[in-house]
Amino acid sequence: MDEFRRTVENGLDIDESAPSALQDYERVRIWGTESSQATQGGGGIKRTAFRNMESDDILLFYSEGEFFASARVEQKFENPDIGEWAWNSPESDWTYTLQDFDSISVPKEEVWDLLGYSQNYRLQGLTQVSEDAIDTLLTKYNSVEEAYQDLIDGSQTDRGDEEVIEEGTSSSRDHLEIQWKLIQLGRDHGYEVYVAKNDRNREFEGEVLGNDCVNSLSLTGFSEAAQNIIEYVDVIWLEDNHIVSMFEVESTTSIYSGILRMTDFVAKVPNLAVDMYIVASQEDEDLVRKQIQRPTFQQVLTPADYSDVRFVSFEKVREKYDLVQNAGPLQRVFP
Repeated sequence: MDEFRRTVENGLDIDESAPSALQDYERVRIWGTESSQATQGGGGIKRTAFRNMESDDILLFYSEGEFFASARVEQKFENPDIGEWAWNSPESDWTYTLQDFDSISVPKEEVWDLLGYSQNYRLQGLTQVSEDAIDTLLTKYNSVEEAYQDLIDGSQTDRGDEEVIEEGTSSSRDHLEIQWKLIQLGRDHGYEVYVAKNDRNREFEGEVLGNDCVNSLSLTGFSEAAQNIIEYVDVIWLEDNHIVSMFEVESTTSIYSGILRMTDFVAKVPNLAVDMYIVASQEDEDLVRKQIQRPTFQQVLTPADYSDVRFVSFEKVREKYDLVQNAGPLQRVFP
């Protein structure tokens, strides 16, 4: 756990001593394992898991009865120099850098139920989820991504006020401010507004976010799975029980989950015309656009003729809010 905190949770700065394979990075979150152990009993499982690992694959980290962190594979290496640099262990030559790291709290039993594993199943080392387990998961969800997002959302909800964005931080304040202003902009333009179910009781400057907003979504023709996906969207504008716009406010450097929720929704209702926005700081615009262009998202968005995911900055939301307060409603709030 000490090494996990050092190289994954905190990450390592790249300096001149780092192997050449990592010199394109400024800082990395990195984890790995020893290929030499693959020659021992059960090593074939580890070898298969590492060789099958691909960029964007989901990783769940387990200890003492719960999955306590999640991330995605960024890049993998078979390079003893990396193991020697990171852990003074050239034997740790199967390594991988991580992206979209998050702290979670999901009991082992919940994941085993999802995958159809016996509660006595023991997880050891680097292990790939079996094809049979994936088939079991897909009897309950339409995709692995959807199941993963449900786990993450449930983890955040179970923690109540202990959000991934720590209360009282500048990120938390930005998130609440922008969420509140999006709510007011929707109401000022005559829309009904829905607030994410885990946020509706939070407050911004003494104002409860969910006040005078709809408490539940009653969307005609939508499957239960589609409605479950968007229950955690930060702000939704509605007109006559039809979705007009959806907004995900992203105040940390990880903006993967918001885009994933949007694209999962598009996959369920590809012919629905909805304006979808990822709202983040102006300085994060390039990161947001890069994430939106990931192949895993574009495979869903490109065939969808009527929906698109767009970027809006915090600064633009503040500008629009001030303008409406001074001059009244606009013909169109966001392009």
